[in-house]
Amino acid sequence: MENISGILATYNFSNLEDRIEFELDGVIEKEIALAYCPENFELCITCMDYTTLKVTDTDRSVTEFVAELLKKIKKNALPEVASVCVFPKYASIVKNGLSETSIKTTVVGACFPSSQSFMEVKIAECKAAVAAGADEIDVVISVGDILERNYERVYEELAAIREACKGVLLKVILETGELKDIESIFNAALISAYAGADFVKTSTGKVPVNATPESVYVMCEAVRQYHAQTGKMVGIKVAGGVSKVQNAIRYLTIVNHVLGKEWVTPRYFRIGTSQLMDDILKEMKK
Repeated sequence: MENISGILATYNFSNLEDRIEFELDGVIEKEIALAYCPENFELCITCMDYTTLKVTDTDRSVTEFVAELLKKIKKNALPEVASVCVFPKYASIVKNGLSETSIKTTVVGACFPSSQSFMEVKIAECKAAVAAGADEIDVVISVGDILERNYERVYEELAAIREACKGVLLKVILETGELKDIESIFNAALISAYAGADFVKTSTGKVPVNATPESVYVMCEAVRQYHAQTGKMVGIKVAGGVSKVQNAIRYLTIVNHVLGKEWVTPRYFRIGTSQLMDDILKEMKK
C-alpha cells in the first residue's frame, strides 16, 4: 500500500465547514421532523450497542445487566438490540447470557479508553477478547498521533490490530471531541477505513465532549468519499451522551442524508448507549 499521507491528499474536505452549517441548520433539520416516527424508534433499538462501561462493573452486575435487557425486550415486545458492549473481562459472561438470542457481544479493547499503552499489550488484549467470545471490538485510535499528524504510525498500529481481530467486527473510536477540527476528524476516519475498520465511532463517552452533529457529519462525508473511491462501505457508530430519542433520530437522519438509506441498518449504523432504550419506551407509550 502506498504512503497513507499520499492517499489522504486525494480526498477533499475544503468546503465542508460551510456545507455542514447550511445543511444542519436547514435541510437536515426538516428531515429530522419527518424521521421522528415509531418505525425509526424501533430502528434505533435494532442499531443499539447496549453498553455498560462502569468502573464499578462486576461479574454479577454485568450478568444482571444482560438479564434486565432481555426482560425489557420481552416485556415490551421490542426488537433485539445489535449488541451488548462491555469491558473485555466480561465477554464470556455476556456471550453466555445472550446464547438464546442473535444479539452480538461487543467489547472495548486495545487499552480503552486512552489507548496509551504498548502496541503488544493492545494486540494481546484484543486477541484475548476474541478468544473469550467477542464478536465485535471497539478500539481507540492514537489521538495524540493524529493531532501531530503521525499518520503512518496510526495506520500501522490499526492495521496490526485489524490483523489481531480476524473474524470479528472492528470499530475504531476517533474521540472526536479531542480531535476538535474537521481535518483531524476527516483524516482519522479515512486512516481507520484504509486500515480495515468496519466502523468509525465518535467517542468513548469518557471525555468532556463526545458525539456532536458536526463531527458525525464529517465522519459520514469521509466514509462517503471513501466509498466513492474504493467501493467499500464502512459503518458509523455514534456514542457518548446519546440518551434521548431526539438525539438518536438526529444522528440517524444525518447518516441517511449524507450516506443514504443503505447505511441506516444495524450492519452500518450503531448507537452506543445505556439510557436511550428507556427514553424510546417513554416516547412509544405516548
